[in-house]
Amino acid sequence: MTRHGYNKISQDDEKAPQKVGFVSYVLYQWMSSVFKTGKQRALEQSDFLPLSKENRTSFVTENLQENWREEERKCHETPQGRPKLWKSVTRTISFREVMILICMGVFRSFFRIPSPLLLGYLISSLMSTEPQQKMFLYGCALALSISSLMQKVSSQTLMYRCELMGITLSSALNGLVYHKTLLLSKDTLLQYTRGKVIDLVSNDVQRLEGETIKWIFFGFFTLIELLILPFLMVYYIGWQSLMGVLFFYLLLPYFVLLSKGGAVLRLQTAAVSDQRISLMNQVVSGIRAIKMYAWEDEYRQQIKKPRRDEIAIIRKMCVLRAGVLALRFTSVIIATLLSVITLVLTEETLTPFNVFVLISFNNMLAICIGAFLGFALLEGYEAYASLGRIEDFLLLKNLRISSSDRSSRKETDIEARNSSEIKRSSVNCQENMGKSSTLNESQDQTVLRVRSLAYKQMERQDSYILQDIEFCTPASSLTVITGPVGSGKSTLLSVIASEVPCTHGEVSCRGSLAYVPQTAWVFSGTIRANILFGLSYDDSKYTRVIEACALTDDFQQFPDTDHTLVGQRGVVLSGGQRARVSLARAVYANADVYLLDDPLSAVDFKVGRHIFEKCIKELLSDKTRMMTSHQEDHMKDADEVIVLCKGRVLERGSFLELQDKGILNKTIDPLYMKISKDNTGEKFVRENENESVEAAACLGGVESPSKETRSLLMPQEDREIGAISSKLYWDYLRSGMSTWMILAIILFSLIAQGMLVVPDVWLSFLTKQLPQDQKDQSNLVIYGCLAVVSLMFILTRTYVLLSCFLRCSERLHDKMVVGTLQAPVLFFDSNSVGRILNRFSKDIGWLDEQLPRKFQLAIDSTLNVLASLIVPAVMNPWLIFILIPLISVAIYLSTYYLKTSRELKRLASISRSPVFSHISETLDGLETIRTRERQSDFVYQFYRHHDVLNQANILIMAGGKWISVRFEILASLFVGAVAFSAVIMSQDAAFAGLALAYVVQRLGRSHYAIRTTSEVENLMTSVERVITYTKLECEPGYMIERRPPENWPNEGNIIFNEVSLRYYPGGPQVLKNIKLNIKGGTKIGVAGRTGAGKSSFVAALMRMPESCDEIVIDGIPVKEINLQETRRCISVLGQSPVLFNGSLRKNLDLVEQFTDSDLWQVLQHVQLKESVKSLHGQLDHELLENGANISVGERQLICLARVLLQRNKIIVLDEPTANVDPETEKTILGVVREKLRDSTVITIAHRLNTIKDCDKILLLKRGTVAEFDKFDTLVNTEESELREMARIASSKTT
Repeated sequence: MTRHGYNKISQDDEKAPQKVGFVSYVLYQWMSSVFKTGKQRALEQSDFLPLSKENRTSFVTENLQENWREEERKCHETPQGRPKLWKSVTRTISFREVMILICMGVFRSFFRIPSPLLLGYLISSLMSTEPQQKMFLYGCALALSISSLMQKVSSQTLMYRCELMGITLSSALNGLVYHKTLLLSKDTLLQYTRGKVIDLVSNDVQRLEGETIKWIFFGFFTLIELLILPFLMVYYIGWQSLMGVLFFYLLLPYFVLLSKGGAVLRLQTAAVSDQRISLMNQVVSGIRAIKMYAWEDEYRQQIKKPRRDEIAIIRKMCVLRAGVLALRFTSVIIATLLSVITLVLTEETLTPFNVFVLISFNNMLAICIGAFLGFALLEGYEAYASLGRIEDFLLLKNLRISSSDRSSRKETDIEARNSSEIKRSSVNCQENMGKSSTLNESQDQTVLRVRSLAYKQMERQDSYILQDIEFCTPASSLTVITGPVGSGKSTLLSVIASEVPCTHGEVSCRGSLAYVPQTAWVFSGTIRANILFGLSYDDSKYTRVIEACALTDDFQQFPDTDHTLVGQRGVVLSGGQRARVSLARAVYANADVYLLDDPLSAVDFKVGRHIFEKCIKELLSDKTRMMTSHQEDHMKDADEVIVLCKGRVLERGSFLELQDKGILNKTIDPLYMKISKDNTGEKFVRENENESVEAAACLGGVESPSKETRSLLMPQEDREIGAISSKLYWDYLRSGMSTWMILAIILFSLIAQGMLVVPDVWLSFLTKQLPQDQKDQSNLVIYGCLAVVSLMFILTRTYVLLSCFLRCSERLHDKMVVGTLQAPVLFFDSNSVGRILNRFSKDIGWLDEQLPRKFQLAIDSTLNVLASLIVPAVMNPWLIFILIPLISVAIYLSTYYLKTSRELKRLASISRSPVFSHISETLDGLETIRTRERQSDFVYQFYRHHDVLNQANILIMAGGKWISVRFEILASLFVGAVAFSAVIMSQDAAFAGLALAYVVQRLGRSHYAIRTTSEVENLMTSVERVITYTKLECEPGYMIERRPPENWPNEGNIIFNEVSLRYYPGGPQVLKNIKLNIKGGTKIGVAGRTGAGKSSFVAALMRMPESCDEIVIDGIPVKEINLQETRRCISVLGQSPVLFNGSLRKNLDLVEQFTDSDLWQVLQHVQLKESVKSLHGQLDHELLENGANISVGERQLICLARVLLQRNKIIVLDEPTANVDPETEKTILGVVREKLRDSTVITIAHRLNTIKDCDKILLLKRGTVAEFDKFDTLVNTEESELREMARIASSKTT
């Protein structure tokens, strides 16, 4: 590591580090430019100083990776061994760096040890009745001042290097964790849970990012001083001083026990924090479902439970910390008491020399053991526990890749090349651009071969999910895989894509591969960035791709066309648009083999037909394509159809062959035959020839946005500017304490500090008494009582402060949960998951553990510094004239420093959010990233984000050293002033000894006081960020207290009165003057092309967001009643099924209002009873996050079962059968008609077959009502657009 720690991060070649002179390095003058800028204006990230190569995340991560691989290799050679991460971390620290730290530590000790000796010589000289040489005494006073200065400055330099090492090691650990996520299967990550991954990065790695390294190194140097100091004490004071030394040594096992207990509690805290953060991640990701079901209160209670457990464990940690911190300040008094009692009992006279030299040596021992060694053990054990958790994650089994002939994946195991795959550039993908696949030379060449493939999940009690799968596909062929829900279609594609490890069998795939998962992944960039996905822009190719994927006209409805930001999780796009962007990304990659998992289920039939013809059949005609589908026309055009049933290949062959065998009767999607009889013959032929033109015309039904319309803005993370206001401190304290409680704690803290000084003052008076009076038992009793009382006061103060601050954190977290749950959906659309989770993980982590400790230390240190100033001033009032200018300079420096440091801390908090967001997006799109081989790009982007965070953290740390060095200079000047004044005025030895003992040892902590105070102010930026979320603007309906009548709605009448809707201010109008009257009990089918406003129609009904004008349900305008009451009365099956981590029972019945028989009955209705019976635990079977351990179709059926359970009068089904096979669809629609016959049911579907039996069809176009009538009436009306849709849907069959 370079000593200044910086070098520029740029896209250009790395610049050589700027050389820094010795004086500038020691005094941190190289930070002056940052402080000057910070004084003039608020700092920005562009003001950060550049990083050196040695401090870049990429450099340290690669070093740690290499050491970790070496550790794994050694352990693999020893079967019983387990790789130890702490060994790898230790080896990452260079020998040169260790030697530098040791030399600096020795240099520090060289100036630290003589201080008590110089103090003793001055006191003995003042005690002497013989005349002394003044010049020699002045030299001694000067030496005392210089010794103090050199010791403190060298300590600051040593701390800087240790803390710099902590920052770089933490970034290396984060990099190692991120690399590991790219090597794990998605199932493994989901079982581990995303919350645990975030917690590893935010809290466990934090153990090294903080002061752990510093305490460990200082603890090592402490051991050297502990060997030397007792000999000096015996030589100058006598053996009696060893009684205090013995007490200090007895503290070591005490600290060891506390440290072990702290490590155990740390593991318990981390486990509970994982649960809480994982739950918050699910809440943020599934917020729409939570709001639709009005589950905010239930999830607030669910979050509160792990939070209470977490606080209870942290409170126990507060007890342990109080035990360490209290002895840090009172151990000197107790050790001195023991030695003084021994001196008196052995008839030794108490003199200012032996008493205050004893106090000075005891102060050094207290710092060595109570501070350095105590915290080295406490922080070290906690860091060891955290490293163990990270180690467990790193030892998870890597995703094994099936045997493959693909050039980009010749190895069979990613684990064999941990770093090589990540480092591999994306040249292979880019080389494929613009050239045809060489595989097409032989059309009959087998490109994809599957042999004896089987896959089994542990939680399934029955047979394999996949078993005995065998087939091969030639080049340029189209293979369609079909089968009922849960038959293993998606799993088969995942296994072929190497995203799911097969239990046994072999997959051989030649050439590059593109995989389009069933759940579309879109990251929070522009639409174009999502499609290009790191590849270069080719205008003609890009145009062909978006036309083939039917995106051209969709782009026109966005104000910024394809440069529009899609928002978090692609919220700006409809479900169909997300699916098409995901498909376009794969098509643009120009791969050799395409795995398409039901890519057209989320689009309407017109768009789906266009994509199938123009994209899958035409643009990808020279590619090997394998897709899952239930549609008959897809199977007719396929070279081969593979039918799966219960994980096995039921039959395979051409469509006609399978149809002749009667295999497809229950798997194909029936097409729409409700067409007037005159639509036959040549007319269909003619229309079929112009089909692509008509489809394109249908796609043109999107209105161009007006100039006033703007796209969704992704705002910069909120950031306050300027000083931390006293109001913020007050709001923080008031969040957990009453006003009287705050005043009482302040008063008690002052009294406790006074009690800490009183024993030393009493001892100074005792040294002035005659030897026979010193032996008076009452003096020792009073001194002993004062010492014990001071210990009790400090212990109580420490625990009370820590507990109160923790209570404030607890209350603020609860308020933040409420504020987040009640925030409008626009808040979640415009803020990334990582940004929100940053508040609940890192910021709350600071509030829970760092802020209480730092606040308490700041109070203790500040009061100690005040005592070290007041005591000398009382002993010698003339010192006030020196104190006033020194305090004035200190105040100026503090103000100058804090103005910059608080902005740096705010920027650091903001810089951390992109790291979390990047990890979250990577976990979401892992399948796409890996199959497209973009790991290196994502790793590079992670390094970029983390380097910016490192820049901020290093500047914060170096800024703290900058102010500390300047305070040390001021403190050393005051030490010299006290010493010189004592010599000049021939001050009383007892009073001079008391003043010098206080100013040499305790004022030496002035730098610590200002540093902890500034750290508190820096940490208050986290409070600021948390309080911001407690005051988020909530949806207006939460504030309405009016409740609807009992059993409302009892009929289900819905009236739309000129309803319009925008998702965000200034955004496009997605619904325009909708006027409808839906009679209770009516079954309404809603149709329209992708983006016509179907899902927006549901959003308006659910008040997500509030629409213009009014919606009336059973005579009551919904805006006039409580928002949650409105939503509870309407059951919604959303377009994307949302399940949460937890039991199947909880996902069906969160509030536990139904019996098991009810649950089993509704599962039978949706065809899932037998499937659930096969699961381990059945109704208590644990689902992973987002229900990842079951198929998408099964997720949709569970969500449908949840809707059926509620039996509400108004039901909204948004694409209820999009992901199920036709046979299951038929059964479900029958169940819906039977079980919901008395309810108003609004069914949204792209497939007309789903809604053809509804009482009325609502056709939406451009956000308006185009048609509203019976299905038969509309399809038999010449000008009807529904008729056109039905005609195109049935033309191929006819």
